[in-house]
Amino acid sequence: MAWYKVLKDGVMKDGDLFKASVENKEILIIKSKENYFATSLYCTHEDYDLSEGFMDEGKLICPNHFATFDPKDGSVVSPPEGSGDISPLKSYKTKVENGEVLVDFQ
Repeated sequence: MAWYKVLKDGVMKDGDLFKASVENKEILIIKSKENYFATSLYCTHEDYDLSEGFMDEGKLICPNHFATFDPKDGSVVSPPEGSGDISPLKSYKTKVENGEVLVDFQ
């Protein structure tokens, strides 16, 4: 496993989205309640930057056409408005250690 520090624990509030760049890879960090999740940064519908999206009832919403994803595993909850099926987001493991939020890309 290759764990990378992305930010300090406690910086994000519930529902916050944070764009991080680690090892030349852009990812999205999501704070939902007391948990951190990490997914690919861009919506699988039209590559829209999900850090500009928002959380609603624990689900990640793309601001472009409102595709909805589960931040826990990147799965599609509902497709974008007026569109068919889309792919899930890539999901990465996270953990908090020594006051830092870490992401594993393996």
